[in-house]
Amino acid sequence: MAWTDKNWIAYVSNKNLITYLLKNNDDLVGYYELIFNGEKQEIEIAYFGILEEYFGKKLGGFLLTEAIKKSFSLNAKRVWVHTCSLDHKNALKNYLSRGMTVFKSEILKKEIAQFI
Repeated sequence: MAWTDKNWIAYVSNKNLITYLLKNNDDLVGYYELIFNGEKQEIEIAYFGILEEYFGKKLGGFLLTEAIKKSFSLNAKRVWVHTCSLDHKNALKNYLSRGMTVFKSEILKKEIAQFI
């Protein structure tokens, strides 16, 4: 599903969305996005990623720790993230090693063409 300009504008205009960048001088290394739900006092780490050329340098763990710390500094009572088998092979291990726990696990089968 391709997003239109209208979709992107609506997404980035969300007052509960905050995007953080990790940079090395002027080069983008990675980023994360937090979406705050004030009613539930929780934050979803909506998107999280490191550029492939920075894999293996322990920056994923550093950035995830920063995302979790930032979430709790914003008075979240709960921080959560979705992950799947399409994520980096160390994603789940990274979440678990930083104190996150598996809340729910399910197997979904979808045609990959839906995402292209």
